[in-house]
Amino acid sequence: MEPYLIIAAILVPSLSAALCYLIRKAAIRNFIVVLTSIAMFAVAGGLVKLLMESGGKLTVDFEHMPLDIGYIIKALDFCLFLYIAYIGFRFRKPLVIILTMFQFVLWFLFEIYGLFGTVHEPVAFVIDYLSLIMVLLISIIGPIITVFAIGYMKEHEHHLHLKISRQPRFFMILFVFLGAMNALVMTNNLSWMYFFWEVTTLCSFLLISHDGNSESVRNGLRALILNSIGGLAFIAAIVVIYTAKGTLSIEEISSAQAFASSTALLPVGLGLLCFAGFTKSAQFPFQSWLLGAMVAPTPVSALLHSSTMVKAGVYLVVRMAPAFSGTLLGKIVAVVGGFTFLAGSALAISQRNAKRVLAYSTIANLGLIICCAGIGSNVALGAAILLIVFHAVSKGLLFLCVGTIEHGIGSRDIEDMQGLMRRMPFTTVITVIGMISMLLPPFGVLVTKWLAIEAAVDSPLVLMLIVLGSAFTVVFWAKWIGIVLTMSYRAKYNIEKLPVTVKGSLAVLLLAVLGCSIGIVPFFNSFVKPQLMQFGILGNSRLGGDSLGLHLEGMNGALMGGFASILFFAIVIVLMITIPAFLRITKPESVKQPYLCGENTAEMKGLEFTSPGDKVEPVVVRNYYLSGFFGENNLTLWTNIVASAIILIMFGAVIG
Repeated sequence: MEPYLIIAAILVPSLSAALCYLIRKAAIRNFIVVLTSIAMFAVAGGLVKLLMESGGKLTVDFEHMPLDIGYIIKALDFCLFLYIAYIGFRFRKPLVIILTMFQFVLWFLFEIYGLFGTVHEPVAFVIDYLSLIMVLLISIIGPIITVFAIGYMKEHEHHLHLKISRQPRFFMILFVFLGAMNALVMTNNLSWMYFFWEVTTLCSFLLISHDGNSESVRNGLRALILNSIGGLAFIAAIVVIYTAKGTLSIEEISSAQAFASSTALLPVGLGLLCFAGFTKSAQFPFQSWLLGAMVAPTPVSALLHSSTMVKAGVYLVVRMAPAFSGTLLGKIVAVVGGFTFLAGSALAISQRNAKRVLAYSTIANLGLIICCAGIGSNVALGAAILLIVFHAVSKGLLFLCVGTIEHGIGSRDIEDMQGLMRRMPFTTVITVIGMISMLLPPFGVLVTKWLAIEAAVDSPLVLMLIVLGSAFTVVFWAKWIGIVLTMSYRAKYNIEKLPVTVKGSLAVLLLAVLGCSIGIVPFFNSFVKPQLMQFGILGNSRLGGDSLGLHLEGMNGALMGGFASILFFAIVIVLMITIPAFLRITKPESVKQPYLCGENTAEMKGLEFTSPGDKVEPVVVRNYYLSGFFGENNLTLWTNIVASAIILIMFGAVIG
């Protein structure tokens, strides 16, 4: 059963991609999208069942199959090089051609010519709890986003005044993307991972440049160039690691014992893999490609920022974390991630464009995940895995909300969202809950930040970066929530008219956000804790879960602290019941009109007052963006210089 489910996880979206491209009738294509989504849910559920029954690990080898999959992947890899080189020639980008050529030379010398010896193929697929968590995110959040895209892309193309729909191509690339991501997180062959890694790079270019205008093509090419730099580091890492260890087995390379029994080359190879992860997850100074991806349609932004593209980078670093846990390389990786968390959070403060706020927030949270991977303790890795999950569901929801709002009001500007509660109440409530889930207790993102702070207590520099970054996140989320909830004194609510695919996707992701946070303890005990045990990393403390929430305990079992998230949720539920009940019994005459810097109008239809000139003036509420200090023009150059210096120090340390 295992081989069939693994093949289905990869081929179901791939076959659906072909059908979506070939079938031009929208109704049939939409049916295929929905049917594929249900199939991917079922496959993910089947893998959960099998992994639980197998004791936490699925090992699958295809060596007895009539076709040699290794040769098929080599052939596809060659075609991929040719196509990316063609893109470089087509758009006259010599750097794309040069990077592709260097990758091809290393790949040819290693895979085809055998310059570094005969390559022994490891077991094809090894699925543990970390792989399963990633498959669940890809195969649940990804399909939800594609279903959302059914209604969204119709409206999007209407605004673009397209005569011929490009949706067949769009849905094809989305499903290829999902299939490649599933393969990437399940494979145990580092060379195969490289192939799927490059497929996601190509798909990101195609999706970002989907609209075909000069801005989208320019940003797509930037993403291709920066991720190709990471791809070059990846293939170089394969050569170095194979020279050092004589294996391409990810399971062996990432084990906690790998570092102790290795030559001096292994730290260099692991450093190159971390560098590849930095580029894919848009760590400073490579963040510009992810910011440029904001020009793409909202489903693309949601996929790139939540469950797919960027999560490939942090998955790789977290996967390799046991191998460099407690080493100098790990400490510097933690600084790289912590600095990105601080810089991304600071730059988000100055942004008015909602998508750019989400983009910087994504970059920051990816930095925090990598920071935890660099710390490498039991608690830190638990925080990293949990944050991967919570960030994926919350950020996926928020991107879809922003896309819905943009179609509703025709703007991404946060300042234009004043009074949004009156105009789009359904979307606004979901948006605010999504933002609160990134900011306040008892939601999971805050729990993971608490865990990250606990894990960093022995590293003062990393601790300072996490604390300051966490403080900055409060600023930009609180500003946005405030402007969205600002509304008239006597608000008249509209009934939103949204496509059922849009409304359904938002509702399902909202339930996922709530469910993950409420069920944090059973999720941790069932999926995260077993993975931490498989990592085999010991330390002064470890993470546990009980009926109230997560807690820290010493190696002797003594309780060191905890976060009773269930009690927080109980308080929230009580407030949700009592506050509306209190407002219901409040007498109208006891409600005082707000003071609006002048005489209130007799019939308040909104936030208005009568000025000294007897003119009715609307109240204008604006946020401070502190662009004089936190603006991109002031911070981007310096943050890029500092981040580059830290990465150079990392390579200097591992080479020296």
